Amino acid sequence: MKKQNFVGVTEAPIQKGTRVLMRVDYNVPLAVDGTISDDKRMQDSLPTVRYCLERGAKVILCSHFGRPEGKPDPKYSLRPVFNHLQKLLPGITVQFATQTVGSAVVAQVNALPNGGVLLLENTRFTPAETDNDAEFARQLAELGDVFVNDAFGAAHRAHASTVGVATYLPSYAGMLMTREIVNLSQITENPQRPFTVIIGGKKASDKMPLARKLADVADHVLVGGKIAQEWQDDGVQHRAQIHIAPDQGLDISADTVATWRPIIENSRTIFWNGPLGQFDVDPANAKGTHAIAQIVADSGAVSVVGGGDTAAAVKDFQFTHVSTGGGAALEFVEGTTLPGIACLQKKGE
Repeated sequence: MKKQNFVGVTEAPIQKGTRVLMRVDYNVPLAVDGTISDDKRMQDSLPTVRYCLERGAKVILCSHFGRPEGKPDPKYSLRPVFNHLQKLLPGITVQFATQTVGSAVVAQVNALPNGGVLLLENTRFTPAETDNDAEFARQLAELGDVFVNDAFGAAHRAHASTVGVATYLPSYAGMLMTREIVNLSQITENPQRPFTVIIGGKKASDKMPLARKLADVADHVLVGGKIAQEWQDDGVQHRAQIHIAPDQGLDISADTVATWRPIIENSRTIFWNGPLGQFDVDPANAKGTHAIAQIVADSGAVSVVGGGDTAAAVKDFQFTHVSTGGGAALEFVEGTTLPGIACLQKKGE
C-alpha cells in the first residue's frame, strides 16, 4: 500500500503573530441539555492548538458540525463547542465568530490578540464547503498565513476547509493527524506478523470490501457482528484464514471468544473495526466485544482500533491506537490516499 508522506506542524514557520488557520474535527455529540457529552475529539486537538499558542500565534479554528444541509441552522451551531472550548483552554482568550468567512470575520481575526483563539461558525452552513468551492476556500485562506489540518476524521472528504484552502496557503499536518498517519501506517506498511484483523459491525456493504482487501495481507480475519450473517465465501484464495463467528445473533458467544483467544494472543499486529455485538440494542450485548477487547489489550501486540462505534464499544480498554476517524480510518487502511492528507504532501512526492 502506498506510503503517505506529509509535512508536520513542527516544520511550519509559526511565530508570534502568525495566523494559523486550523481545521479540527469538533463534530462531537451533544447531551439533551445541549452540553458536550464526549469531548475526546476536542481534547485530542489541544496539543496542536497549544503548540501554536505557545509560539504566540493567533489560532483560527474551523470545523463542521452535523449535517445542516448547506444553510445556517441554530441546531447545528458550534456555539456549544465554543462554550466547552473556553473551559478546556483556561487563561486563553477564546472568541467565537458567528460567521465562517467575510469582512466581519477578517476584522475579528485582526483584533484577536497573539496567543488567542477564534472558533469560526460551522463550515457546512454553506454548500460551498462540501462543493470545495474555490472562492469559499480562498476566503477561508484569507484568514490565515499557514494552514494546519488536524481533522483526520474529515480527511477523506475533499471539502473547501480540508483540501481547498491548501491551494492558497502553506499546509501542514497537525499532531493528531500525524499520530493517525503514523499509527495506521503500522497496519498498511509491513505489519509485524502474525497479523490479525477483527471485523464486526452492521454495515456489511461498507465492511466487506475492507475485509476482502485485508484478507489478502493479513494472516487471520475474525468476522463477527451482523456482518457475519451476510458473509459469503467469494471463492477466491486469500492469504488469511477466515474465521466466521458461528453464533450470529446479538452477540458472539463464550465459545467463539475461546476459539479466537489463541489466535489473538499469538498475533503481533491487530486491526479491529466494528463491534462484535449489537450493544446499541442492549448494553448486555457488549459482553463478547469486551471479552475480545481484554484479550487484545493483554496480547502485547500492536493494536489499532478503527473509530466510530468500535471506539465507543472498547473505550475502557488500552490499545496502541484508537483512531478518531471511522470512515477515514477505513479508507486509509484500504490503501486509499485521503484528499485531506494528499494536499499536505511534501513537494515533489
